[in-house]
Amino acid sequence: MGSSRNVAELQPAISAEIAGAPRFLSLASEWRQLVERCAEPNVFMEPALAGAMDGATETDLHILLAWAHHEGAQAQLIGVWLLVIARPSSRLPIRVLEAPCNSLTFLGSPVLDRDHTVAAVTAMLDIITRSPALPTLICANHIDRDGAGYSALVEAARQQTFRLTRIEHRQRARLDAVGSGTVSSSSIASPKRRAEFRRLRKRLAERGDLREVSYRKPEEVGAAFQEFLDLEAAGWKGRKSRRGQAIRHKPPLRAFAERMIVGLAQDGCAGIEALRLDGRTFAMNIWLRSGRTAFGWKMAYDEDYAKWSPGSLLMNATTDTIFSDGTIDSFDSCNRDTSSALAKIWPERREIADLLIDVSPGGSWRGRLVALAETLFRRGRSFARRTYKTYVKPAYLRLVVRRKP
Repeated sequence: MGSSRNVAELQPAISAEIAGAPRFLSLASEWRQLVERCAEPNVFMEPALAGAMDGATETDLHILLAWAHHEGAQAQLIGVWLLVIARPSSRLPIRVLEAPCNSLTFLGSPVLDRDHTVAAVTAMLDIITRSPALPTLICANHIDRDGAGYSALVEAARQQTFRLTRIEHRQRARLDAVGSGTVSSSSIASPKRRAEFRRLRKRLAERGDLREVSYRKPEEVGAAFQEFLDLEAAGWKGRKSRRGQAIRHKPPLRAFAERMIVGLAQDGCAGIEALRLDGRTFAMNIWLRSGRTAFGWKMAYDEDYAKWSPGSLLMNATTDTIFSDGTIDSFDSCNRDTSSALAKIWPERREIADLLIDVSPGGSWRGRLVALAETLFRRGRSFARRTYKTYVKPAYLRLVVRRKP
């Protein structure tokens, strides 16, 4: 009896608050300490992203901060979750809280202290229930099913009798370091593919001075990002038939992306790799990092070079660069699913789930309606995407290659 009471007394009190971007940005030191202790890093919860949302968009950002209060010590940050108020993807006229924040962010799990995962999430969900200004439905998208965030959300919802529905699940490619924390292209590509990479590089080198360039300094990253925007807009995403999907053609997203990438670079959390031929950039890859995890963000290439598979060549080079110093343990492709070209090269998979959490005890009719609509809508959308990626896009790329000299 006495020992159990002592153990209980040693447990810290847990609290949560709803903060804005300025408050979160003021906690840079506490955030970095949390990243070192966290169970699962997420670059899309970084302060730089919160600053970009606050400075470049009109979307209100609701940042849940969880704290552990140890007796006689300063409160310790044990959880961060960035949420926005939006409508569900099915467009029902019902407000929900959503993570990640927009279409340029690809992981929605909270960042949690490894020793307080469930307690931190419980405090976060509890403060949502007590805030009359916030919706009681949470669309938690792109959650790693093997990660601590997923387990904590499921357990916290179970303990509080909240209704949690798994709306959709899929896989995306990832690459893990091996041995001493490094990986090379030779360990992930078949002999046939490695021979093909060598052949393509040789053919490109015969046309001029072929170089790989890395950008890390904030000012370099900022200038290279503008070059990336031009390259992306000149490709298939920039065509009218794609309804201006290139970032350059979407002013609000462009402003957000510019601030986010430069802000992350200032924190040492963003880099850009490029391939140049006689000084002309024909492929660029932007990658991000948080803790010891890297995240593939965006890639673009000049379609005049399509026959040389510039995306695969650059990703091969990027992989070697990122893992070379042993500070990265895993590389998340951030692709939506395994229909990407990268999934054919990288052997590991990350199981991703989208969740709907109704923080009304026992659930509500609104929650059941949104769960049904989201499930049906996403099934239809997945079918359309598979059809496009399996049949339409390959046919288009084959046509592009045939038209190039």
